[in-house]
Amino acid sequence: MAALVDMVQAKLSAVSSALPLPVRRNLAMTAAWLVIINIFALLAFNRLNLAPDTAFEWMTPTAIGPVQQSWDLIALHSRWDSYWYLDIAQNGYYLRGPEDIANVVFFPLYPLLMRLVAPVAGGNLVLAGWMLSSLFLLLAVALLTRLCQQFHPDIDPHLPVAFLLVHPTAFFLNAVYSESLFLFLSLATVFWALRRNFMIASLWAALASATRVAGVFLFVVLLVEFIQANGWRALLTRRVWPLALAPLGALAFFLYHWAAFGDFFLYLKVQTFFGRDFSVDANALFIRNNPDLANTLLDFAYTGLAILFGIIALWRVRLSYGLYMLISLSIALSTGSFLAISRYSMVLFPIFIIGAGIRSPVGRSAWLFGSTLLLALDTIRFVNHYWTS
Repeated sequence: MAALVDMVQAKLSAVSSALPLPVRRNLAMTAAWLVIINIFALLAFNRLNLAPDTAFEWMTPTAIGPVQQSWDLIALHSRWDSYWYLDIAQNGYYLRGPEDIANVVFFPLYPLLMRLVAPVAGGNLVLAGWMLSSLFLLLAVALLTRLCQQFHPDIDPHLPVAFLLVHPTAFFLNAVYSESLFLFLSLATVFWALRRNFMIASLWAALASATRVAGVFLFVVLLVEFIQANGWRALLTRRVWPLALAPLGALAFFLYHWAAFGDFFLYLKVQTFFGRDFSVDANALFIRNNPDLANTLLDFAYTGLAILFGIIALWRVRLSYGLYMLISLSIALSTGSFLAISRYSMVLFPIFIIGAGIRSPVGRSAWLFGSTLLLALDTIRFVNHYWTS
């Protein structure tokens, strides 16, 4: 056993020494963040005696009950949509009824990985999800650092990671959610597209589109970068065909719906039961109480800032970045809801490159201070089963 431990330590040491210094530092910073944010979350959950959330009309005592305080650090990472990922990993996909919410709107790659990792986690799916999210966060941080080093050498590669880790909804990156997996896959897609290896980039995009529907829009990045690298005429050659691989993850998921439930468009139909039906409900704009008002103000602020950053990315960072951000945001907003817009915008990585590019120390500090306070607020809300993001 001692020999095995020594061998593992030697391998880890060799891998660590092979990584560039900025990557090692950012990974160390992320590891420290994981420790700090989880200690804070555990203390916030057990110190505060909060009443149940009342921000929305559907939050009734029978529908949304309080979470009992405990020192179970693992269970702390399972809230809200975590239920659906756990349900899929344990029971697979199913329909409840003709007009009811069901797990078929959650894409398969993350729960599939949870199921595969579960034996390593002693059969605990929550622990498996937490392990996966933390691992892919570390991988995303390493890739974001390399992306900045190679393609944005004018900015400090540590700053984008710092902006990522203090994003208001950053706790989701280590919760039982697919955010960190999708962030890693989207960064991998962009990294290889900028290196002009469109075959590998498209394969990463296919995996991203099997993780979240937003992965389909990574095709925009591939298309723009392909045209910039090869010219418009290359669209008529065989070199363009790898781009067709990008949406295959989502296509395979919809084909599964067709084969298993007889409806290729089942995803869109069930989304309407979650309140996303490409229409605007005027009643949703009615403010019921102070918590509702606070949520609405934050959602509007996050939406405005995300659109602004998309425009900045379009004109000042990279055309493909801006188009990807704006198209992703427009599709999310077209569902008629601002809910979770902060979490959706968190995986739009150009935001953190823009933040790192702010020349004013006062401007950067103001962003970091404000975002850190909102991160604390959202972490407290998440672990206490308040609606977050």
